[in-house]
Amino acid sequence: MRKLLLSLIGTWLFVGMAIAQEKMVSGTVTDESGSTLPGVSVQVKNSTRGTTTDASGTYRISTATNEVLVFSFVGFGAKEETVGNSNTVNVSLTPDVRQLQEAVVVGYGTQSKKSITGSQTQVSSEQIENTPLPSVDQALQGKVAGLQSISSSGQPGANQQVRIRGIGSINASSQPLYVVDGVPINAGDASRLTTSANTLAGLNPTDIESITVLKDAASASIYGSRGGNGVILITTKKGRSGKTKFRFDMETGTTDIALSDQARPLSRDEYLELTREGLVNIGRTEANITSVLNSLGANSGASTDWYDEVTRKGTQQQYNISASGGDNKTQFFVSGGYYQQMAPVIGSEFSRLTGNLNVSHNATKKLSFKVGLNVGHTEANAPSTGGAFANPILSSFFLLPTRPAYDAEGRANFSLADFPSIYNPVALVEYNKREFASLRGLANIGADYRIMNNLTFSTKLGIDANNLEELTYDNPFFGDGRNSNGRSFTYYTRLFNWNWTNILDYRLDFNEAKDMYLDLKLGYESQKSTTYGISARGDGFPPTTALYLPNVAATPVTASAFGSDYAFNSILSSAAFNYKDRYSVSGSFRRDGSSRFGSNNRYGNFWSVGAAWNLDEEAFLKDNNIITAAKLRTSYGVNGNAGINNYEWQATYGYGANYNRQPGSVPSGIGNNNLTWEQNKPFDVGLDFGIFNNRLSFVIDYYVRKTDRLLLQVPLSRTSGFSSILDNVGAMENRGWEFTVNAVPFEGEFKWDINFNIAFNKNKILNLADGQDEYIDGVFIRRVGENFTSFYARDWAGVDPQTGAPQWWRDAARTEKTSNYNQAERVIIGRATPDAFGGFSNVLSFKGITLDAQLNYVFGNSINSIWARYTESDGWNPGFNKSRKMLERWQQPGDITNVPKYTYNNTTLSQEYSSRFIYDGDYLRLRTLTLSYELPKVITSRIKMDKVSFFARGLNLWTYTFDKEVTFDPEVGVNSQENLGVFIPKSLTFGLNLGF
Repeated sequence: MRKLLLSLIGTWLFVGMAIAQEKMVSGTVTDESGSTLPGVSVQVKNSTRGTTTDASGTYRISTATNEVLVFSFVGFGAKEETVGNSNTVNVSLTPDVRQLQEAVVVGYGTQSKKSITGSQTQVSSEQIENTPLPSVDQALQGKVAGLQSISSSGQPGANQQVRIRGIGSINASSQPLYVVDGVPINAGDASRLTTSANTLAGLNPTDIESITVLKDAASASIYGSRGGNGVILITTKKGRSGKTKFRFDMETGTTDIALSDQARPLSRDEYLELTREGLVNIGRTEANITSVLNSLGANSGASTDWYDEVTRKGTQQQYNISASGGDNKTQFFVSGGYYQQMAPVIGSEFSRLTGNLNVSHNATKKLSFKVGLNVGHTEANAPSTGGAFANPILSSFFLLPTRPAYDAEGRANFSLADFPSIYNPVALVEYNKREFASLRGLANIGADYRIMNNLTFSTKLGIDANNLEELTYDNPFFGDGRNSNGRSFTYYTRLFNWNWTNILDYRLDFNEAKDMYLDLKLGYESQKSTTYGISARGDGFPPTTALYLPNVAATPVTASAFGSDYAFNSILSSAAFNYKDRYSVSGSFRRDGSSRFGSNNRYGNFWSVGAAWNLDEEAFLKDNNIITAAKLRTSYGVNGNAGINNYEWQATYGYGANYNRQPGSVPSGIGNNNLTWEQNKPFDVGLDFGIFNNRLSFVIDYYVRKTDRLLLQVPLSRTSGFSSILDNVGAMENRGWEFTVNAVPFEGEFKWDINFNIAFNKNKILNLADGQDEYIDGVFIRRVGENFTSFYARDWAGVDPQTGAPQWWRDAARTEKTSNYNQAERVIIGRATPDAFGGFSNVLSFKGITLDAQLNYVFGNSINSIWARYTESDGWNPGFNKSRKMLERWQQPGDITNVPKYTYNNTTLSQEYSSRFIYDGDYLRLRTLTLSYELPKVITSRIKMDKVSFFARGLNLWTYTFDKEVTFDPEVGVNSQENLGVFIPKSLTFGLNLGF
């Protein structure tokens, strides 16, 4: 009994001493900038006791001296603090940079960088946000090796042409698949009436967290029948736990154009002198010369510079504001933005209003929800392009400088005597309308449920909705609408696309260290996209421009509607094995069914295999002080291209062939029940290499991309009622090298970052339809063994220095010249696709001052000026003005020049299509130049700000063309044909970034 009593007393004393050592500890948890962090987990090590910080970042917990508190928070490194005698323990957490950098976005999830076996490039938000560009695909130019992003027009909001590792198809689409927050979207030009409208222009680049470009089979084949041309994954910004952070950005400035003096049209005196010389050269008398010149306006007294009339100093501005934050349960990001650009060409404007909301909520330890909504409203005025007489750029080159732009009272002149065919562009902008408006909504709602610690089910429903309204109004007084007493077109287009994805994700760990594991995914995905359109036209309008909708018209001409849709059903799976971040093996399989293909071939199988070896994790390199990273990787697989019209496989009838006032139809499409996907078989081998703690790193890829079962028109006997049938018959190959170099020559107070990327690609047609080795397609020839974009033309041999006559080579071997255009042999003259292209950027920073410059370049392609046959016609069509290139014409024996003798109503055919107007497309362009200054933290903290910076930015400030004969912007689209579109602008803007 005595022993028991002593034991109880001892226990009571021990417990009492322990209780006496317990105390209440409190403190505040902040990030490295001093901002408080709510929702931080505070745990007593090796116990179940814990708490979290409140909204102000403070906590209270009962603990004892010498116990250890563990502080952990998503996105930050965990930190341990031993409790001492003080009752206050304040902690500052730092971001887990390795964690943030290691996780990269891949198809249907994220993956550690070391375990990736495919070829992909990620572009961060810092590289694309606040760019003075209307669409995110333009911001990719020069940033990704192997990705070519080309503008065919300077119209803000116009469609951008993007190609990854070459052109992958002859007749189907070569555009990549775009996926926004896991939802495949409709991308490209959605306009039916106006010049061009890029659906991606409704997405604010400032709302984007990252863009991942998937290039090879291991990366893209998980997208199956739509991954053949590469995939671009766009991830919008999400909220992070912590103090609510606000950000405000603004930018404003001007836009202008850069055009060589040689390319400008002739002045009044230059044109009249040239025309007089052309008349003299054909033997006209002085009286006749005077009569002709007067008929061309020599006696009008007008001297109009039409180039100046259609160009202007444009403006540009954008404003963005956002807020983000949350706690461990709920995180949010919300933003709004406004962008406006007035192009340096009259009648060309664009504006965008956007809103973005992303919310995630952890309902329980197992269940979480995510909701996203991105809305963009765009409006644009877009002038006509190409050969339209209402095209202001065409007018500036074609209209005679002897025609007055304004009448005696200062109003825009639209006299039929002065403008019988090509119209006064100043008057057209004032009296006509070319309007486009779009409302786009991207929405997604999803849930993740952790069935077990290593098994998760995810579901996501995504919606991509577009509503487009287009209006073209031609006034009743002059121009295209004069003969109809005015006319108006209104088009309404609705595109609605939904996508539902369900994924089971299982991770199998083979050991307790969890450094050998297998990730498995199994999923089902379905998608349906519908298009609905209404078109209306009315003629005969009141003599006013205030009433312009078709319902006012006296004569309804057209009222029609149409509908179209397509659907996909898919089963997908992937497996990724990783052993100690040393060896990785991956594979994917997808089975797609599509309504776009024939009933006999509606389903297809697509797959990939990939492997990677991280040599830097091997013992022989583990402790190497020079080599930081070294990875060998390779992949092969099959993916497809489904970019064709929705009903190509079906035998269709078209209505409108009416008879005796009764509706009638005729066969309009022959159909093909065996029609199926174009099949792409990409092989890739790559090396990722870094030295000196990755201060110098390289990424090298070699690829072969073979595409077969190309969709081509195969000739048919016309007794069938059709001349051809679409079938899977051709094959094409792209192969090339990609190099990316990143370097940090200086690091510290003065830092210098360098990025250089270059891609080399060779394209070749392997075969066409049976019995067909080549066919001519406009200015191109599609020939087996040659590049798909080979220009096919007569070979220009220059000007005879004695006579001034044009000359062409009679034969391909260039052994004999001829002055007869029809005797010259057509040969391949260059190609539209470049041999090499890429970007070179430098970022230099010192004490808050940063200079950021990006230089883009293209080499090895040819470009064709299709309108030079008018502007440099040597006297053909003399009623049109000419470019200043005509001042270099031949005038006397012995003149050495490339411009023939000028003769009025030239009949030598020197203006016809030949290599005379095909130039080398090599150029360098200073894409962006930004100078910024960020206030020091010691100042911003005093004014309760996280960040204050100012910047000046230039876009397209300098362009250098290597071929001095080029008189237009060398960036003219994938087909390399200059089409007198809105000039690509250069801009100078000033801005401010605030964070608080």
